[in-house]
Order: sequence, then structure tokens, then C-alpha cells
Amino acid sequence: MMINPDDAVKRIPQELDSSNWVMEYDQTDIQVYSKSEASDSPVIGFRTVTTHFLPLITVFEFLKDVCGAMNKINHMFVKGEEFRDWSSELDPNGKVVRTSFRMPFPMTNREFLHGLHSHQLDETTGIVAYTPLEDNSIPVQKGYVRCPMYISGQRITKLESGALQVEFLMVYELGGKISTSVQDKWLKKSHVGAYIKEWRKLREYMFPPTFEEIDYPALTSLMKHSLEQNMHWQFRGKPKAGQVQIGRVPFCARNAVRTEITVQASLETVVDVIADQSLAFLPQWNKEFLSGDVLKVIEQTTTKKSWLIRVHYKTPFFLSNREYIYFFSREWLNQDECIIYYHSINHDSKVPTGFVRAVLYPSVHRCTRKRNGSTVVEHLLITDLKGKLGSKQDRLLKTSLVKARCRDMKNQDQLFKKLFK
Repeated sequence: MMINPDDAVKRIPQELDSSNWVMEYDQTDIQVYSKSEASDSPVIGFRTVTTHFLPLITVFEFLKDVCGAMNKINHMFVKGEEFRDWSSELDPNGKVVRTSFRMPFPMTNREFLHGLHSHQLDETTGIVAYTPLEDNSIPVQKGYVRCPMYISGQRITKLESGALQVEFLMVYELGGKISTSVQDKWLKKSHVGAYIKEWRKLREYMFPPTFEEIDYPALTSLMKHSLEQNMHWQFRGKPKAGQVQIGRVPFCARNAVRTEITVQASLETVVDVIADQSLAFLPQWNKEFLSGDVLKVIEQTTTKKSWLIRVHYKTPFFLSNREYIYFFSREWLNQDECIIYYHSINHDSKVPTGFVRAVLYPSVHRCTRKRNGSTVVEHLLITDLKGKLGSKQDRLLKTSLVKARCRDMKNQDQLFKKLFK
């Protein structure tokens, strides 16, 4: 029976919000669930949830092009094809598409023939639907098995925190010689692993953003929310000033470091040192700092100033030095609170020889005035060093990162005492 594409669009939120989903994998940055008979199918379906810091329209437009998206984030993807228009009331630009994937030996490669329809429900939610389709006029490719599909797709939602949530619903039969019972019993684990890899890859591919994609209000909201949500993280190290905590945030797969210190200096002095004159003062508390320069002043008002900055850091002898190019902004929220946030920007400049361009995920300093004239500095730092480290970064460098933050806070404490005299 032919399914109306608009019914598929409407069904996806209902299926994602239905009960009986079972948690299969639970990490701060990604969750994968399974459910029997999802989308009225005879097999287990999967729901994958990830969080990102990108505008809704950027991710929505990316996922609307399933062939292009799969080519970027799924390492098993072979090719994508558009066959004809399939318009509907909700999506006059709907298409019939086929995506092809290689399978691990000894399985035969698989292809998926389906409708591709999308609809933005409102300013905070978009839907991309894979509409099941049977069409014998489009023959199965030689060396492939066509997988029977059930209603699948994505819901992209802007959250109150300022982050973006992507939920992926995928339900299909592998077909061929693989029965539904074998698929559910023996291949569930491999499906879960594939979705983890695929949807973490979406974050890695789409971040960092361009200048045009920066959502300033969302960034401010996300940073304040992140600081408030991570106060329970485990304390690490033995700092002589302040405190260090390690944990994870939903929009990154790497460890984040949270520090907090009270310094004997006015709020205005602290903001001047950490933000407006950061490149001049960085060498006084960070011994890895090599050099830095302002590439561009982006905005300057009475309450806000932002820059495009490039910095270079030395690393241990067994690693290449690191370069960061990032958006850096200082904003006075009121006379007693200033927020300083920064994250990497997609930049086409050449990386210097001997360096690797690392990535700063949205990070922040929040500086708050205390009644006695001192200033509380909360700092959340999230970086992916890239290069050959990969996921080994968290395991190999956690201790050294904590030690570096303890040292930096000690140096900052001494610096502000000196400046305050």
C-alpha cells in the first residue's frame, strides 16, 4: 500500500515520542534506543539522539539532502541517486531517491529506495522523512539487495538551552537471506555501533561553523546553561587556588574542564585581562602559549566586543604544535556580570608547517562581581586536539590537562594580586 508522504512527515514525531523505547547506549553526547515493531514493522527500529551547536536551518538543509549527507557522515555509503519528483502538500519539492551502501563480508551490498520529504513545523522544529516506496520500474542494482523500509527520518529541534537536538529514526529489514529474527537477535549490536559512529560524525563534519552561522543569543544561552549544569562534575587535582572538575557536555564527545576561582581584583580588571587584552596576558599564566594575533575586530559596542583570533600553542614533544582560529566575544550582561565565550570558526587559511589545527567547542568564562570587591571566574574549556589523537585524547591527556589548569589558576591568582596592588 502506498504511503502518503505527508503522513510520513506527521508520523515521525509520533513514533519518536512513543513509549517502549529501550536504552541501548547512553553517553552524554549521544543516546541510542531500540524498539520492537517501530513504525508498524516486523523488526526492531532505532532512535538515535545527538546534540549540536549549530543553527536549525544549517542542519535541516544538510539532512534534507540525504545523498549528500550520507556521503559525508556514513563510511559505508557508496552512492546516492535522484530518480523523479514526488511532490506533496507539505513538500512540493519531494523526490524519489536511492541510497546504496556496502556491507561487511559476507553480506551482499544493500540499497534503499524511498521518498525524501521535509517540512519545517515551526521556527524550532524541522522534519526530514524517508517515505517507504515500492516501485518495480526502478530495478534493483546488480550485486545489491533492496531493503524493505518503514517510515524513518529525522526531527531537528532547537532547545531552550540554545543547543540543537537531532533525533534519527531508522527502521528497515535487511532482507535477502537475513530473516527478521536473525536481524533482531544477532545484528542489533552492530546497528547500534553504526549509528553511534554515523551521528557523531555529523557533529564532527559540521563543526566548526562559519561566521554567518553564529547564533549569538543561542550561544549566550548555551554557555550559561552549560555552566549551571556541570557543577556536579567530579573534582580533580589539588589546585593551590580554585577548583577543577572534569565531565562531558551534550554537544561534544571530548572531556570538558570546568574551573572556578575567586580572585582579588575588580570585575573590570579581570574582564580586561581575560578578554580585551587576552593575548598580552596569556603568556603570564599559560606556559604553552607561543603566539597570537587578532585577525579581525568583528563588533564593538558599549557592552559587547568580538574578535577573530589565531593562537599557537606548543605541545609535548611527541605531538605536533596546535593552532586555533576562533571567534572570541566579551559581553556585559549587567554591571556585575560579564560573559566571555569563544569557539572555533571554519577558516580557509593554511595551517603552518609543524602545526595541527585543533578545534575549540563552545567554551566560556563567566565573571561575576562579589560584594567584597573580588571576582568569581568560572571557566568551561572544551577542545578537540585533532591530529592522530582521536578519542585517545581523553584517556592519555586527562591528568596533564588537570595539572595544566591547576597551574594556570595559580598563575592567574598571582597575576591578579599583582595587578590589584
